[in-house]
Amino acid sequence: MTRRTFVAGAALAASAALLAGCAGAAPDSDTAVTSSADTVTVGVLSMAQVQLLDDVIAAFEESVQSELGKDVQVTFDVQNANGDQSLITSIARSFASSDYDAFAVVGTPAVIAMAAQIKDRPIFALAMGDPVGAGVAQSLEEPGGNVTGSIDYVDPALLIADLQQLHPDMQTVGTVYDPSNQNMQIWVTAVKDAAAAAGLQVSEATIAGSAEVAQAARSLVGRSDVTLIGPDGTVIAGLDAVGAAMSGSSIPLYVVGGDVTVPGVAGSLGPDYPSLGASAGMGAAEVLAGADPATVPFALPGEVEIVLNAEYADTLGITVPPSLADRVVQQ
Repeated sequence: MTRRTFVAGAALAASAALLAGCAGAAPDSDTAVTSSADTVTVGVLSMAQVQLLDDVIAAFEESVQSELGKDVQVTFDVQNANGDQSLITSIARSFASSDYDAFAVVGTPAVIAMAAQIKDRPIFALAMGDPVGAGVAQSLEEPGGNVTGSIDYVDPALLIADLQQLHPDMQTVGTVYDPSNQNMQIWVTAVKDAAAAAGLQVSEATIAGSAEVAQAARSLVGRSDVTLIGPDGTVIAGLDAVGAAMSGSSIPLYVVGGDVTVPGVAGSLGPDYPSLGASAGMGAAEVLAGADPATVPFALPGEVEIVLNAEYADTLGITVPPSLADRVVQQ
C-alpha cells in the first residue's frame, strides 16, 4: 500500500479535452462530492505494477492537486493488484467498505469490479478503453452514473496504417492478450477488422494470467512478421518476456503507448498516457469540488504518437518514411 498526501495549490479549472458521445440518462446527484470539504481521500486501484501505469497515476495525482483549491488537502491510497483478478475483487471490496471520498482506477477489469461494488461515490477511470461497451457509462459525453475519467482507445486502423508504412513487406501481425479483459476483446476485434481491410493476417496468442505471457509470446515466433501489444495491463507487466521472445527472432515489437526502453521493444504507437492521467485529473477535480460525475465527460486521447528505440530500430533495419517523419520521435 502507498499513501500520498498533497495540498493543492491552484484554482479549479474545467477539462478542455475534445469530447464526443451521445446523450445519457439523468445524473445521480448522490455521487457528487461536497465542494466545502477541506480534506479529500481518494483510493487508487492499479491493475499491475508497470511504469506506464505508474506514470498515468502520478499525472492524475499531480493534476488533481493542481486543480483543487489551495486549502484542500488530498490523500491518495494506492493499491496494486499485480494482475491478479482475485486481488482486484478484494481491493474493490475493501475500498467499498472504506470512508474514502472517491476512487481512481487503472485497467478495465478493475474499473468494472469497482463499479460493481461502489455506487454512492465517484469513480475515475484512468485511460480506459471503452467505458460504454464495458457497461460503466451510458456515453462518453454524458456518463450518466458515477464513473467518468479518460479513455485511451485509438482506432487500430490508424496503428495498422502506421505499421505498414514502417514495414511495407509485413503480411502478418501478432499480438498477445488476455481475453477476460473486455477492453482487449474489443481492441483485438478492431485489429482484425483493420488488418483484413489492409490485406493482412492476425496471429493471436491468449493468456489467462501473467505467468503465461512468456509462453504465449514464444508461440508467435514463426507466425508473425511484426508484433503489436495492445493496452493490456497483464501483458504489459510481462513485456520483458515478450521483448526477449521477439528480439531472439528479430521480430519488431511495438506496444500501444508503452515503454521503448524495455529490451526487445522497437517502438510505441498510441496516445500520450501521462496526458490521459492529467486530463482525468482535471475532470476528477471538478467532481471533488462538487460537480456531478454523471455530467462530467470522459476526456479523449490526442494524436497517435510514434516513439522508436533508435538504436534497436536501426539494428532491425527499420527506416522511417518521409510520410511519418514529422510524427516520429527517436529515443
